[in-house]
Amino acid sequence: MKVKHILGLWLFTLILSALSCKDKTGTKIEKKVAIPVKTARVAQNTIREYHTFNGTTQYLKKENIRSSVTGYISWMPFKIGAVIKKHETFATVRTKEQDAMAEAVKIDSSLAAFANPLKIYANSTGVITVLNFYRNDYVTEGDVVATIVQPQSLVVQVNVPFEDTKSIHVGTSCTIFLPDKSSVTAKISNTLPRIDPLSQSQAFLIEMPNRRLPENLNVQVKTTVKESPKALTVPHEALQTNELLTEFWVMKVVNDTLAIKEKVTPLLRNDSLIQISSPNVKLQDRVVTQGSYQMQDSTLVRVQLP
Repeated sequence: MKVKHILGLWLFTLILSALSCKDKTGTKIEKKVAIPVKTARVAQNTIREYHTFNGTTQYLKKENIRSSVTGYISWMPFKIGAVIKKHETFATVRTKEQDAMAEAVKIDSSLAAFANPLKIYANSTGVITVLNFYRNDYVTEGDVVATIVQPQSLVVQVNVPFEDTKSIHVGTSCTIFLPDKSSVTAKISNTLPRIDPLSQSQAFLIEMPNRRLPENLNVQVKTTVKESPKALTVPHEALQTNELLTEFWVMKVVNDTLAIKEKVTPLLRNDSLIQISSPNVKLQDRVVTQGSYQMQDSTLVRVQLP
């Protein structure tokens, strides 16, 4: 009887101990950890949406200097890149007949006037870009000795796909980006009334009379398609979307501790900013730009200083 009493007391103590441990385990509270994020303010900016096209530099006005006689070039001081003026003597040519008269001049000095080399004149003012012959070379009548370009005739030819030609016309402002990272603001000055059969693009011209650039230089041309002067903008990194690109949202930070999912409508965009429209996102609100990938609505966050 005594043994049963002791055994029952032991079992009762064991059950109470088990219940006590279970209660402690069940009431344990897990502490949520805040996710570190980087943020940016919703700002107001003038935002422009661009079309970007490829272009090349060209000189529209070129003149060829031709030899007017057949013979040997006896004098030509110019080199490629030299500037020459209209009616300036470019070179002189000595004919075979003049060489044959050398002995006759010694006998009759009146023939000396016919023994002087004949002059070739420049027919325009510009820069020499091509030299096909040099001193002592043999040329025939009509040969192109050199080519002159007029620097003021420099243009950028832009090839625009036909489907985009409605957004560009004579007078359209554009920005030309050169390979050295510099840029030039200009306007479309002319259009060529033909379509390239292969690329189905139309050529537009941009006059650049005050620039000195080499011909056939590849450039990029940006034209403004749309513009909004007072747009609410966020960085590209702040905008999120689903796989079908049917829903867009940002994670707005409230009280520097809580990230709330807010649906937005993206509008214009440029290289770094996107214009958004949303009833719940206002100017100077803080949105997450880094750390919000697959973040759920109402997530605890910790804003990292830049």
